[in-house]
Amino acid sequence: MNLNLVNDLFNNAKNNQFVKNFMSELSEVLQKPNKNIKQNNLKQENILYQVVDMDVDGAYLYNTTNNMISKETDISEDFLDKIGNDTVLRYKNGEYIIEEELTQKFMDSLVDVKEYKEIQDKFLKESKILENDENIRYKIEERNSDYSILSFGKNNESTIKVPNALIPFWTNSKDSLYFKNGKFNRD
Repeated sequence: MNLNLVNDLFNNAKNNQFVKNFMSELSEVLQKPNKNIKQNNLKQENILYQVVDMDVDGAYLYNTTNNMISKETDISEDFLDKIGNDTVLRYKNGEYIIEEELTQKFMDSLVDVKEYKEIQDKFLKESKILENDENIRYKIEERNSDYSILSFGKNNESTIKVPNALIPFWTNSKDSLYFKNGKFNRD
């Protein structure tokens, strides 16, 4: 094999402006932290967090207000032993406390994959939501134990009944939702 040919190809690629620009942009992206995960995010008083993953030196917490995930390392080992994935915490008076009732409520709201798929298929068939523009924003008007009423349209004049299993658990009436890939998402 001719090594000069490989060296020539490599040197030509290094001098190519497209390759230089690509490498520069790639370097910038790799140096920036992930926008969805922040290290040691500032704790916010009286905000709910949900544990999304455990680590040996802390936990990854989902801020239910702003949808951001941060790694929290300022948690004692004793407290880490008491929590697990999906535990709901509140940061209050400078420390995390376990919200047992909210944790249980969240756990009770979970459905298995098969049941979720059945709920989703029935909703898609009966609601005809796929006929709507995918850019429509929905607002929660009413939330019952099994379903929610969402309004949409020019002056929120239209409504749709949606099973709660298809709506993110941490939504409230001020949140804007959009429907994509068979489920509702928060803006």
